[in-house]
Amino acid sequence: MLANAIAEETTEEAPRKRGHVQDQVLNRLRRGLMIGAFVPGQVMSLRKLAAGFGTSAMPVREALRQLVAAHALEEMPNGSVRVPRLSPERIQQIFDVREAVESMAAGIACKGDGEALAERLRPINGALKTAIYKRNILGCLEYNQAFHFTIYEAAGSEVLTPIIESLWLQSGPTMYFSLISPDMPWDATAHDEVIDAIRDGDAARVKRHIARDIRATGKHLIREQVSETLSGPFASPL
Repeated sequence: MLANAIAEETTEEAPRKRGHVQDQVLNRLRRGLMIGAFVPGQVMSLRKLAAGFGTSAMPVREALRQLVAAHALEEMPNGSVRVPRLSPERIQQIFDVREAVESMAAGIACKGDGEALAERLRPINGALKTAIYKRNILGCLEYNQAFHFTIYEAAGSEVLTPIIESLWLQSGPTMYFSLISPDMPWDATAHDEVIDAIRDGDAARVKRHIARDIRATGKHLIREQVSETLSGPFASPL
């Protein structure tokens, strides 16, 4: 009887464990896409990802399937999955929506404890400044994402947060190109203005500075994308 109970518990535990592993894999892939750890055109190797995560191929395959359904990845005719290459027009559309939605979320965040939120943001932005100075690309990507999402999560909007996450899943991989160009435009001092506005509870200022930050990044990425299209390794033959 005890053996049967243990067997039943083990049988029930296995799906829960598989689901937990699958959720972990999906979350790690989502984060990697949002911060730009994966770049446009990169093929998502099932074998390498599974080895890196220390899992079987099954949870990775399911996570990739979900990300394809969310338009964060694309499936090729040969069955492989890769990070999409975005056209300048697609980048413009994404950043236009980001500007509108994220500035709205930042304005909502101002309605809470602005001073406490500002105190949480300062060390993150300090780490971002250090990463920029040292040209630590992964650090730049991680701290920039952390800065923005600390604000958006403070808004506590169940409507806006999933939209913002979806937009970052699509645009995150392109962020890499804003860091490898010689005229890297990143300047975290612009975030200081966001922090000051949040501290003062000035929603209009916060929305304006967030929108300006997103707009500037989008314009730079479009310039880089056009340059790559015209002269890079993926340029169309004349």
